[in-house]
Amino acid sequence: MNEKFDVARLIGRLNKQVADREHQSLMLIGPGRWGTTTPSMGVPVHFSEINNVSVLGEVAWRDGNLMPELSYGSHFFQDLVETGIFYLAIFPDLPEVIANFSWLQGFENRLKTLAPDGDALSHVVGVYDLAEQNLRMVADVVQQKLICYHG
Repeated sequence: MNEKFDVARLIGRLNKQVADREHQSLMLIGPGRWGTTTPSMGVPVHFSEINNVSVLGEVAWRDGNLMPELSYGSHFFQDLVETGIFYLAIFPDLPEVIANFSWLQGFENRLKTLAPDGDALSHVVGVYDLAEQNLRMVADVVQQKLICYHG
């Protein structure tokens, strides 16, 4: 549990490295709720630690019968909307959802290069440069459908 605060501060240091999110996109995908004050529910970042992010994804993995409460409707969520950060709620345990996070494991984790002091957290924080993958996202907000692909 203490490591979650270390992860939050590391995310903040990575966030500060984004000079211009129009030309340097950063997508964060993490378990549970970003910005929570209860670390058991997600990642306890402050908004200033993710304000340069282009896309923020909250993954709701079932843990027994617990389904994490995501950020919809919260003050934190309103900050995301006002800043223009695209928000994703991902429910990988639902049968109609395909979430292939293991695909990222084929890329080098650049965490040590970008934050050498954060290398001890490389087992939970992965930083992948996907610029050459031509990553694209297409969303239908009304239908609540999203596809993220490369090619």
